Amino acid sequence: MTKFKHDIAKKNLSWEKNRPLICDHEKCNNIGEFRAPKSRSELNNYYYFCLKHVSEYNKSWDFYRGLSVDEIELSMRKDTVWDRPSWPLKGNPTKIMDQLNEFIKNDYSLFEKDREINDFLKNKFIDEDLTNIEHLSLKVLGLKLPISVEEIKKKYKKLVKLYHPDVNANNIEAEKKFKEITEAYKILLKKFIKK
Repeated sequence: MTKFKHDIAKKNLSWEKNRPLICDHEKCNNIGEFRAPKSRSELNNYYYFCLKHVSEYNKSWDFYRGLSVDEIELSMRKDTVWDRPSWPLKGNPTKIMDQLNEFIKNDYSLFEKDREINDFLKNKFIDEDLTNIEHLSLKVLGLKLPISVEEIKKKYKKLVKLYHPDVNANNIEAEKKFKEITEAYKILLKKFIKK
């Protein structure tokens, strides 16, 4: 005698909807089923490409592109200790805290190293791609790379509410700032919105 099994229809929950992603390459309408990291500093954010475009992207992508020999060596040395500083700690907890405080007080290069790391993580491809006017526009809106179009729009709306002529009646400085913000917004939208 065979065992009877109920035929249960599996229903997908609302958060389980899987919509196929379209390839992120310009003018490609194929399904983007292969992911590739966006940049050295955004290894967990991905582009989604079709097989043809992911192979092109992988051939051209180099983790160390744009870095000097010293920066590459710094990166490789940090990878050997999982990018964490290490020093020997001996003794009871108060002695350990004294050692740490002494280390921080005497190591003046600590903040320079932090600056080096930030320079290393900069997305040099985008930075080199920006013109002086686009860099200035980022400063006017108070934004730093990497950014998204949504962040640009959000920051613009916030600043417009502060400097709009209707809010600041007869204030020439606010009017001037409002014009700068609007111009910077137009420049950045032109740069970051894909056509």
